Amino acid sequence: MNIEIKLAFNNLKKYGKRTLFTIISIILCSILLFTTMLMVSSIKSGIDENRKANHNDYSFIIKDVNIEDINKIKQKPYVEKIYIQENETQNLRELTEKDNLTNTNNINIYIQYTDIRKAEEYSTQILKEIGISTITMAQKCSFNENLLMIYGLIDMGITQEGGSLVCKARLNYSYALNIMLILIVVAFSILFIIVLYNSFLITIDERRKEYAILNSVGATEGQILKMLFTEIAIMGIIGIIIGGAISVLCANIILNLLNHIIMNTGYVFKLVLYIPYCLASILIIIINLYISALLPSVKASTASVIQGIRNNNEIKYKKKKGILPKILPIEGKLAIKNIKRMKNKYRVITILLVVCMTSYITISTYINYEEKTAELVTGYDVDAKLTITSMNIDYKSILRNYEIQYNDKIEYIEYKEMGPHILVEPTEALIPSNQVTTYEDGKVGIDMRIIGLDNETYKKYVQEVNGKEGDWIIYNNTTTMFLNEKETKYIFSKPFKEGYPLKLNIVEQNFEYVDEDLNLYIAKYEKIDNESFNKKIILTDKLVEGFQDIQIEQNPTIFVNKEEYNKIEEELKNYSGWMTQVGNLTFVKIKCNNIVGFSNYIESLAQKLNDEFHVEYYSLNNQKKIMYIEIIHLILRIFILAILIIGMISTINIISASIYERKQDFTILHSLGATKANINKILIFECIYMLIKALMISIILSIPIIYAIIKYMQNMIVTEQLLIPFGEILVFLVLLFFIAIVITTYSSRTIKNE
Repeated sequence: MNIEIKLAFNNLKKYGKRTLFTIISIILCSILLFTTMLMVSSIKSGIDENRKANHNDYSFIIKDVNIEDINKIKQKPYVEKIYIQENETQNLRELTEKDNLTNTNNINIYIQYTDIRKAEEYSTQILKEIGISTITMAQKCSFNENLLMIYGLIDMGITQEGGSLVCKARLNYSYALNIMLILIVVAFSILFIIVLYNSFLITIDERRKEYAILNSVGATEGQILKMLFTEIAIMGIIGIIIGGAISVLCANIILNLLNHIIMNTGYVFKLVLYIPYCLASILIIIINLYISALLPSVKASTASVIQGIRNNNEIKYKKKKGILPKILPIEGKLAIKNIKRMKNKYRVITILLVVCMTSYITISTYINYEEKTAELVTGYDVDAKLTITSMNIDYKSILRNYEIQYNDKIEYIEYKEMGPHILVEPTEALIPSNQVTTYEDGKVGIDMRIIGLDNETYKKYVQEVNGKEGDWIIYNNTTTMFLNEKETKYIFSKPFKEGYPLKLNIVEQNFEYVDEDLNLYIAKYEKIDNESFNKKIILTDKLVEGFQDIQIEQNPTIFVNKEEYNKIEEELKNYSGWMTQVGNLTFVKIKCNNIVGFSNYIESLAQKLNDEFHVEYYSLNNQKKIMYIEIIHLILRIFILAILIIGMISTINIISASIYERKQDFTILHSLGATKANINKILIFECIYMLIKALMISIILSIPIIYAIIKYMQNMIVTEQLLIPFGEILVFLVLLFFIAIVITTYSSRTIKNE
């Protein structure tokens, strides 16, 4: 073993604490890069496996295609495979050159592209090639939404532009995902270089005198460089091995979280160690290590003897006048002087704080906009609605069986509804609108929706509006939508005025036209006497849970209990002139945790029950989009967490090293009468100064980034309200300030009174 390697091992042992900090920095950076690459390889492998299973790798589906059109499509260079289905009962099979199709028409084809990310462009070309008409496109064409969503194409559909059919995705993240991966790797690499450069610089600065002495006794620059790079190589090997092992654990945890989000979608991601990706990660780490270590090592190898012994080449301070030195106490003045005197070290801390703050502010804002978009995907606060057409269906047993089979708790609300026309007295209690009918005697009426809630839901609702059992509750808000060429407007209004003793009655309308061409008529009505309507009526802006969709109704809604509803229904059945449909339909609103599993379970029962009930899924159509948003949120939150951890570790390293180097300064201050409390105040002022400076820079950097986010998100959501999470950001900044103060205070404990 030559002298350089011996010295390298001795230095690593001698400066054990600094060696440990450097290795921890390498481990953290290695974890980031290895975990990112492991996630990419695992997700890619999972998608490929799912695509291969059950011929699920097609993107575009066209039904009822003839042989001539199939031959045109398969000749396209961007078509990799075509699966065919000659009739609905057959399974898919891949089309080959040897196929002799017996059925020359009405064949269903499933097309796989060479590049799924260009599915919009390729599908549009195929539509033009085979001449699909606007009338038949909805029946003949569809997309494999599961596959396209995984590749970032959300809500793929067909629209008409300039007389031609065009395939478009509402959101196209296909290239954004690749860009995000590149940006994450680049960002981690830059952070890696900053952190390790600073760590190596601190290590070398602490040993500058030793390098200068080695130069003085005849050591060459090459020998010192060899010694330094040997140390870096040893620490790098240890860091890469430990970081690689931990990254396997981290990747497994993230994949489990991901699998929990996308369960029952058909995709399961398992950890895959893809050798090319692992080698790429190691290569990136080695390059980053070399770049990080090169400049500090060259500085150390060329240090002069005098400069090395004095160790003051970093200390450059020019006196400048300012406001702060005049208003701050002596500890604050010394803090500013120290920061300016040792600006290189504190500049790195400021950069790390800026990276942490800017990342959190911008990414949390983006996540907030994405979450708001997810909320607006559906206007419902339940997941599905059952419409039961037969009294023989025991839906409660069906739901119990689902809970047992899928281990998913079901919440449900049973109700019935009807839509009669209601005469309102006194007339002035009803605010005139397009929905109001004025009769020949001056009385007014309006179409209303009557909902009979199950007893438990009704009791909860009537208590919320401070009513009593048997009261009728009117949700006194309506929404009317107006469309024009430029925009869609929603007009919100209250149909009933407060403070009137409302009297309601069901009527049957009769219109006598005076001039049908001009739509002139006289409105008449016939009362249906109904004692059930002589109830106390409560007007409210509150909605019962589960009926959020009523907010967009253009007619007011009355909520009653089950008993009152049955009385009204019974009386109307006996009235021969009643025109509104009143039947035995029962509705059940469902809320569950796993709408995909629930839909699979219900659909398996639908055929057995001979369509005696129907299901309308409120959230299923948007579930995959919400999952996609949640996956992006998971990645971004992990990204923020990684930056924060590395930033904090590096800050601890820098501050502790800085305090260690300034022990002599603190000793002098102590000899001049400064107490431990005074020295702590100096360090705290330094910390506050850096935090404020970093915050100001972060705000300046965040403004254009947030503006770009808002402009980008306007493709999905337009809102006059800024969705910047100021509260969360404030909590984060306070927490960051607290952590920085704790780090500074803890590091100052290494100072000994002399």
